[in-house]
Amino acid sequence: MPPNSHRLELDPAIHAAVISATDSPPSRGHLDAVRVCLAPADTMDVVDAAALQPGAPFDVVFVTGACGPTPRADTLCRAGLPALCLDPHRGYHPYHAAFYHDLKRGGGTALPAEMPESIDRSVRAVRRFRALRGAKLIVADPGNDEHRNEQIRLFTAAARKALGVEILVRTTDELKERAAGIGDADAKTELSRWHAELLDGPGEMDEAHMVQVARLYLAQRAMLEETGAAGITPHDIKGFLLVDPPEVMPNVSYGPLVCDGYLVCEEADIEALTTELLLVAGLGTHPTMSNIYFLFRDQFGILATHDEYTHEMELADTRQCFDDNHVTVSHFSTSGVLPPDMMEESRYTVREALPAWPGQSMIASTPKLGPVALARLNDDAAGIHLEYGEADGLGFGDHLGWYRGRWFVRLPSTDDFADRCLHQHYVIARDSGEHEVLETLLYTLLGVTRL
Repeated sequence: MPPNSHRLELDPAIHAAVISATDSPPSRGHLDAVRVCLAPADTMDVVDAAALQPGAPFDVVFVTGACGPTPRADTLCRAGLPALCLDPHRGYHPYHAAFYHDLKRGGGTALPAEMPESIDRSVRAVRRFRALRGAKLIVADPGNDEHRNEQIRLFTAAARKALGVEILVRTTDELKERAAGIGDADAKTELSRWHAELLDGPGEMDEAHMVQVARLYLAQRAMLEETGAAGITPHDIKGFLLVDPPEVMPNVSYGPLVCDGYLVCEEADIEALTTELLLVAGLGTHPTMSNIYFLFRDQFGILATHDEYTHEMELADTRQCFDDNHVTVSHFSTSGVLPPDMMEESRYTVREALPAWPGQSMIASTPKLGPVALARLNDDAAGIHLEYGEADGLGFGDHLGWYRGRWFVRLPSTDDFADRCLHQHYVIARDSGEHEVLETLLYTLLGVTRL
């Protein structure tokens, strides 16, 4: 699979219904206008009101001839199908206003349809909505924290109901057992592929360490292939680092998984992984998860070591973040597991996670600067905090330890971001500019609340 492709089929064929708001059938001009909106693999049926029942096998409804209030609005509300008005010129007409008003008042789903471009974006959002239905994600957690287990259960039920996304819960013990069953020869063959295609050299870890990482990769890959899941999030901290003795963590394996087209994030953060899925569906770009901070700015950047960072310096850096509307992004002493189109290099570097975690490895790369989106679902999958910003600076230095790889994202308002911030983990993606597709998918079709 080419690097940075997606396991989610973003543009599946859709089945459209065309219904007239009057007693006259849609004209040839109306039908031609609908066909312009559809792809060759799509299907289209001209129907009457009786065909639009709850559970009807349509993805979108084109309404023709809308001129003031019409019972068709009530029909579509009962059917629960997204709809838009369409005239041959494919632009908004004030004759549509009363229909849209009735549709929205009745709890129906009205798609943006002001201009041909917005109609095309609405149809793309409908495709992405269909692509999400039945998508699967894996969370692999140790399973010994009952509070977190209950959170995962609640989120799993909410994601299935609200998003149509299936969360498959596994344990880190299963992941380890699968890895233990993989022989040295298979792991070394995989490691050789990484050196040939993905890594810039042997890195800072010995072969025994890297062979174990390759085993963990193959175990995750098997779980993904068996289930058809689009992504995985193991609990690398509790499941590997915080056991006695600590075990080799799977973090370096995330780079190869991303290049395979899978979504991945750390710390069994299923809320973040599901957010990644939504951003892929809406923006069409492959995201990563990172930690965000209102720290580690200019005062931190001039230090000789991380240990010199005083509380006074922390406050000064926090004040700088609020004064110039930036957040700092940093994860695992690098910049997160960047997908290929978000990194400057063509290959990853393997680093030892010093000084924080001797003997553990992380994958490193340099983020590309430019427009980004930051987002996170809340813990019941009902709301999302979404911001657009500009990654406009980098800060690196091995002497700075955990935070040696940082990038700075300028936001419209740090005060506003802090007021709505949900967690220390946020998903960050290259901004493709497809804001209307993403927001129509989130707020109109999925009904997620804008937080």
